[in-house]
Amino acid sequence: MTACLNNLSALAIVLSALELGSSKFFKEAAAATEAAVATEAAAAVATEAAAATEAPGTRSYHCRYQVLEAAAAAAAAAATEAAATTEAPDSFTDELQTTLEQFYDALYFIFVMDSIGETPSQTPSTEPTPSTSNSQNQPLTRGKTDPAWSHCREDSVSNKKVKCLVCIHCGKRIRGGGINRFKQHLAGVKGETAPCPKVDEQIRFEMLENLKAVESKKRSLKERSRGSDLYGQDLRQHEEEVYMQDAEDIQEIQPPPTTEVSKGKKVLQQHKKGKTIGTFFMPRATPGGQPSIKSVMQSKEAKEKVDMAVAKWMIDASIPFNAANSAYYQIMFDAACSFGAGYKAPNFYDLRGYLLTKNVEQVKNFVNSFRTTWKETGCTIMADGWTDQQRRTLINFLAYCPRGTVFLKSVDASDASKTAEMLYKLFREVVLFVGVQNVVHFVTDNAANYVAAGRLLEREFPTLYWSPCAAHCLNLMLHDMGKLDEVSKVVGHASKITKYIYNHCYPLHLMRKHTGGREIIRPAPTRFATNFIALQSILVQKDALRAMVTSKEWTLSAYAKESKAKKFVDLVLDSIFWKECAIIVQLTEPLVRVLRIVDSDERPAMGYLYAAMHRAREELLRRFTRKKKAVDPYLRIIDSRWDSQLHKNLHAAGYWLNPAYQYNSLDLEKHRHATSGLLDSLCYTRS
Repeated sequence: MTACLNNLSALAIVLSALELGSSKFFKEAAAATEAAVATEAAAAVATEAAAATEAPGTRSYHCRYQVLEAAAAAAAAAATEAAATTEAPDSFTDELQTTLEQFYDALYFIFVMDSIGETPSQTPSTEPTPSTSNSQNQPLTRGKTDPAWSHCREDSVSNKKVKCLVCIHCGKRIRGGGINRFKQHLAGVKGETAPCPKVDEQIRFEMLENLKAVESKKRSLKERSRGSDLYGQDLRQHEEEVYMQDAEDIQEIQPPPTTEVSKGKKVLQQHKKGKTIGTFFMPRATPGGQPSIKSVMQSKEAKEKVDMAVAKWMIDASIPFNAANSAYYQIMFDAACSFGAGYKAPNFYDLRGYLLTKNVEQVKNFVNSFRTTWKETGCTIMADGWTDQQRRTLINFLAYCPRGTVFLKSVDASDASKTAEMLYKLFREVVLFVGVQNVVHFVTDNAANYVAAGRLLEREFPTLYWSPCAAHCLNLMLHDMGKLDEVSKVVGHASKITKYIYNHCYPLHLMRKHTGGREIIRPAPTRFATNFIALQSILVQKDALRAMVTSKEWTLSAYAKESKAKKFVDLVLDSIFWKECAIIVQLTEPLVRVLRIVDSDERPAMGYLYAAMHRAREELLRRFTRKKKAVDPYLRIIDSRWDSQLHKNLHAAGYWLNPAYQYNSLDLEKHRHATSGLLDSLCYTRS
């Protein structure tokens, strides 16, 4: 009798999950549930006593199971009736269906544990019950395996117990509707919630496909599971076989006879045929199946065994650990688990064969899905030329539109002379692939052959506008500034300090110790802006570097006696160097800030470049009001590149149409000629 009461107490813990909020229907459902459990507890005591009298020395497992099943059915009916007679919020469907699935998981778990002699009464009272301890290690519901969970976090609404989902991309709080409504937010499905403006396009596409697949699966499973038995004979045999694999001392677990539980089944089927209870259940992966039972049966050791197998594979194959950050990482395991036991992973030939071909086709379909947006808004094609480690000249082509940026193709141009005519033919081919009517803008770098090819492209396609890459132009401005004598001298001294520190282990250790683990940015050979970013970085660590070379650790070390180290110390303690470094940082910082704007992916920079360049110029004049002669060389470099290369009517039009400046009368009054740039752009596109 004690064992039966303990089992019902464990079931009551699961049932108490219904009490999730302060609304009226939750309280009524919880009260009805508690009453049902109390009633069935008394019936269980009587049933077990009768069974013990009839068959001394054994336990009547099947009678206990019948009573517990009836208790679950009564609780389900009470919760459903409470929801039908009160006003339930939108999230009730997900909460109730999850709780009812937990009813049946705990119900069958109790039956199996009793059958092998491991009842809660046989374990110390300090040990957590299976239904509660396992939930700490792994979610009991299938909802937590949905890929959308990795893009949100749960939060409470004010001081209430009601949960809401917070998008990690845009921060929007979604109340009610569960993970399915949040998935619509990521997929951009209108009607239920607002689309996420910051989510990656690939993630949006995956969520949309997932929603379509779930909806199709729901329809098919609903038709197949109408007449299925929730606790069928085959299901019980299958679940018991799964459990027996982990219990070596058990030879066989017989399912309860159908005749003994027919009454409980009849009760369940009556509620299943009702008008409300049917809509609260998630469609099951297999008719009559109960996949979440596996999560109840799995232990912490079993999960650790799987984790170790995954880790060993990654280590053996030298796969970078950040591969686990891939959006497809968890999807891979979800798909394998849904297949079930016996899944064989694809071999080497499958991966490099038909699976690779299928993935290429999917990517092509994904790129083609952008064509509808290109037709509506037009797009910008970007040509990015670069050289890889094998000294091959590659040109990447990308298409940008309001929906996002998509990669088109990459061309190896190593075997051809990159003349203007050759580049023009290559650009023309890409424009025709996207569609002449869909391309409104073409962007290349500032090399002379690219500029000439862009002019030829404009001549053939009058509706297309060519412009140089703004980031490349700004880098060239900084490159020209770096050629000035005073700048190159300071950059050279800073480079010597950085090289000495990073080429010697002990000085590097001391530097990190005095800077609190912070690093000094080292310049890149092809990114001229990094020279000035490195100056900013080393200027921030000025005091730490001086403290390092004057510390007892440094003066007592063997490095302090070397000639190279003495030159290094002289540079660090040179006050003139630090003064000139601060001046150059002040001169170049406004331009570096503009470069960050055009190099960022957070928002399109076309509408901000015009104003940003003018403000950078004004900031230079403001900082050096009394030293205009010192600023003049830098202003001449900016004006030369801006007037001859970067400044286009398209930038002026973007500035004029930007709402951030459109409603600022002071800005528009200051740049009246931006209006003429807008009109020239409109006349150009009409020709």
